[in-house]
Amino acid sequence: MKRRAIVAVTILFLAIAWGRALWGASTARAGWNPPSGVLIAATEQTERGKGLFAMNCAKCHGDQGQGTADGPKIIGTPNRLANYMTAMGLFDFVSKEMPGDAPGSLMPQVYWDVLAFILESNKALPPDTILGPENAANIRLTP
Repeated sequence: MKRRAIVAVTILFLAIAWGRALWGASTARAGWNPPSGVLIAATEQTERGKGLFAMNCAKCHGDQGQGTADGPKIIGTPNRLANYMTAMGLFDFVSKEMPGDAPGSLMPQVYWDVLAFILESNKALPPDTILGPENAANIRLTP
C-alpha cells in the first residue's frame, strides 16, 4: 500500500510538472514567454531528476554518477555520453535498457527528468532548457 501511495504521488507530481512545462511552451509559442517561468520549470525538472536518479540509477552508477562495478561513470569526465551523439540518442538507449534490473519500466517523463539531471550535471544541457522529445535531437553530446 505504501508503494502505491508513493507511485501515485510521484505520478501526480510529474503530471503537474509536465502540465506546467507544456503550459510554458504553449505560451511561448503564443508570443508570451516569461523567462522566470522557464527557469523555474527547468530547475524543477533537474531537481526531480536528481531525486529520481537517486531512486532508480544510483544503485548501479553511484550516488554521484561516478560509476561502480555494476554501471559506468555517467557524471564527470570522462564518461560515455558522447557515444549517443544527442540527448535523443541517449534517451532512446536509456528508455529501453535502464534500469538494468527492469529495462524500460519507467514512465517517459521520469527518463527525461533523469537525463536532464545527468546532462545538467555534465554541463551538457543548455541553460533554462526543459528537456523533452521536442528538443532532445538538437542537444549535441560532446566528449
